[in-house]
Amino acid sequence: MTFHLADFLVHLSNVLLLVSYSVRDMLWLRWFAVAAALVEIPYFLVQHDILWPPIIWAAVFIAINLYRIVLIYMERRPVVLSKDEQTLYDLGFKALNPRDFLSLMLTGEWKDARAGDVVLKEGEPAASIVIPISGSAEIQRHGEPLTTAGPGFLLGSVAALTGDPSPVGAVFVRPGRYMNWRLPMLRTFLDKRPDVRATLAALANQDLAHKLDRLLSR
Repeated sequence: MTFHLADFLVHLSNVLLLVSYSVRDMLWLRWFAVAAALVEIPYFLVQHDILWPPIIWAAVFIAINLYRIVLIYMERRPVVLSKDEQTLYDLGFKALNPRDFLSLMLTGEWKDARAGDVVLKEGEPAASIVIPISGSAEIQRHGEPLTTAGPGFLLGSVAALTGDPSPVGAVFVRPGRYMNWRLPMLRTFLDKRPDVRATLAALANQDLAHKLDRLLSR
């Protein structure tokens, strides 16, 4: 390899860097940055005294960019939801993109309810937020039924938002399956994801309005 060709590689490397700065897609930016570093390495190798410091730094930049490229490809993989997750997503979480929704699911746990299972105790602070995807729960106050909570109904959201003891209780009257988010884990997750918090707050407001409408129409 002649030094004339080596000089050409330096120019090509800088052109690739210039292109990387002009693209909007982060994936392509990183690929062009990797290509620029790879093209420039031969220039350092053919010098009279091999220039090891820039070679080492180029290798470091290549490794970092390749690592980030792998992460980007992983983040862009299609999200596959389970049957239960898809049911819950369709019930009221379409405002979230599927990947954010899946992250939210990882903070909770799926549970099966039998008739008579209490998921919210009147007069006690809510420990969890519950959303059934099947079956139904009866909302009670002083032991008297107020309304029925079916699939997609948020249980414990009002008490969770206020921190006050729950004014109502909830007991399953028909066996079903539900997602259970324990509040400490949910709050930790939402503190790190304000975008998801805003979406959930809007969902909780819609659910509260729906509950009031049902109570007033009785």
